[in-house]
Amino acid sequence: MLSSISSSLRGVLSSWWLPGVLITLALGPFYWLSAVTRVGGGDWGQFQTFGYMGGIAHAPGYPLIIGSINLATRVIRFGDPAHVANIVNASFATAAGVALFYSSWLITRSRLAALVATVVFATGYSIWAQATQASHISVQTLLLFLVVLALAAYDERPTPNRLAVVALATGLSLTNHGLSVFMLPATALVVATRRFPGMASPRTLLTAVAAGLVGLTPWLYVLRGLLVPVPANRPESIQRLGLGDVWHLVVGKPLEWVNESGATAPPIDDDRPKILIEWPSFAHDALREFGWFWIALLLVGWLVLARRRPRLAGWIAWTGLATLWFALATPPFLDSDRYFSIVFALMAICLAAGVGATIHGAVWLGNAWAPAQGRYLVLAVSLAFVIATGLRLHQQLTGPARINVVRLRENAAEQAEIGLRIVTTMEPGGVYFTNWTSSWYPRYARHVLGFDRDLRIDTVDFWTMGIDGAQEVLDSGRRLYLQRSTPEYEQAFTLIKRAGVFFEVLPKT
Repeated sequence: MLSSISSSLRGVLSSWWLPGVLITLALGPFYWLSAVTRVGGGDWGQFQTFGYMGGIAHAPGYPLIIGSINLATRVIRFGDPAHVANIVNASFATAAGVALFYSSWLITRSRLAALVATVVFATGYSIWAQATQASHISVQTLLLFLVVLALAAYDERPTPNRLAVVALATGLSLTNHGLSVFMLPATALVVATRRFPGMASPRTLLTAVAAGLVGLTPWLYVLRGLLVPVPANRPESIQRLGLGDVWHLVVGKPLEWVNESGATAPPIDDDRPKILIEWPSFAHDALREFGWFWIALLLVGWLVLARRRPRLAGWIAWTGLATLWFALATPPFLDSDRYFSIVFALMAICLAAGVGATIHGAVWLGNAWAPAQGRYLVLAVSLAFVIATGLRLHQQLTGPARINVVRLRENAAEQAEIGLRIVTTMEPGGVYFTNWTSSWYPRYARHVLGFDRDLRIDTVDFWTMGIDGAQEVLDSGRRLYLQRSTPEYEQAFTLIKRAGVFFEVLPKT
């Protein structure tokens, strides 16, 4: 009987599903408890607000995350909808950690290497921060790991079913950020150079195409946004999807940025290409995310992949460099450093390969030099990785990474209160001029929390704050309020500060 129990216990411990369950039980509460409880600004606030309202986010639409938030906020009726949206994002981040573990495990054949890479990645400075508020980054890392997992399995043993899984993961990856297009040529090359008998048969090809179309089904959410009007006035609504923007941003205007009003932003005061200006930012963020020890290991890991899995290594290199080029050399987005997180996800795969190669190297050395004591060398190396990972975890949970998350929560709470103060202080029928990144706090209070009162919130040019339309609003008899003053406003109008955070615009007396 004891032998039977022991055999069953070994079977459970060696099962493929148990690590995924344990990682979910660890990462899920970690990310859920870290989730910001109030509405955010910028893309965060847009995803939280439009996810609840059922709208379409700015190009390319982000149907997977927006549709998931819309569904979750309909099912979970208690709590702040923004908090629910952030819980949804935290769930995607948890799934990304699980997908990283399984893809790393498949590549390295080492659970320890996969676990080390998962812990280091999941607690990274920017990765942890991106998991706390609804955005496209956590979803993008999940989709990236799913594609890596599918490609690694296909590269190892190509079959019709595994080709269909690659097609499914690829289709699903196209339901988030346009950066997924960078994966397509590399994925096609891996498949084309790893053929199998019967690959060109009509049945195999039709199955792969059908799987890819199934992956694209989240785009059906867009139909809701097109058919059901969303009561929020913003310039982006005019361009519902803007899929052509991907080509425009990546190829058309690589060194200038056009703001929402159509005016070109001030040029960079530097003669060097933008990629040289921004490169130190990536180097700094990468060092903050991993540290020298892990960076050295992941560089070794990519070399190991290039030797053992050249197709996968090439896929990682192409996708990472193309994403870096987009983030560093294209228009200077205010949040371009967030795209570094996608590169960090690829680096985590290489880290797993580096840790796995070190452990396998210890096994080889032990068997070659001291077969009787070889297991002690493997145990010592494994223990060293466990200690290093524990120290890393302690550093992240007590250092700048935790402080950053706390600040995000505090800032969102403060700004959400300001948004409420604005809409409750404005007189009914008032018009509020705000720039895009700060517009979601009052919009959320008006549209989601119900403080409507016939208010109008206009997104205006950041530099002019819409002064060209100010007199027209005043002539219509409506009250005009301003997020921030400018010298032009102070010269042309009388500004009165309201609630200590915004201004009412009055004609000069």
